[in-house]
Amino acid sequence: MLKEIDRNFQDDKTRPITENDIHNLKYCEAIVKEVSRIFSIVNSLPRCLGKPDEIGGYQWPAETMFRINIDAIHHNEEYWEEPDKFNPDRWMVEGFETKKNSFIMFGGGLRICPGRKLAMFELVGLMALLFRKYEIDLVDKKAPLKTESSAITACTELLVEVKLRK
Repeated sequence: MLKEIDRNFQDDKTRPITENDIHNLKYCEAIVKEVSRIFSIVNSLPRCLGKPDEIGGYQWPAETMFRINIDAIHHNEEYWEEPDKFNPDRWMVEGFETKKNSFIMFGGGLRICPGRKLAMFELVGLMALLFRKYEIDLVDKKAPLKTESSAITACTELLVEVKLRK
């Protein structure tokens, strides 16, 4: 990641980040996607049947509410090789495409987030902004991640050490 950022910005730690820069930060984008796959912010999505339907071999009446478990999908061995392993390189493989509905970072179908492209630009841009200028390390790499989950999952404590990059 740092090599990609350094190659793109050539040690200029202050120039504005452009749209072109974002398009050239493919590995940073892969990291954002892999973090979202491993650690989903929204852990489930509600869906309601508009009309009676058969799902999973069962008949369901109209207005049945389902919750789609995103974490289960993102960690399913049918969809992901070594699903519990953090591996941004999986997104860099030539021709790699996720199986349909196996990656739900921004929802899916008709209800997919309309701001997903802007959000990716912002996330990749923020990574570049921070990591081209600062060294950021966990204080304790063995400490468990402290989170709280309800409708969304949030990190409640993450101790980091921040230093200017040389």
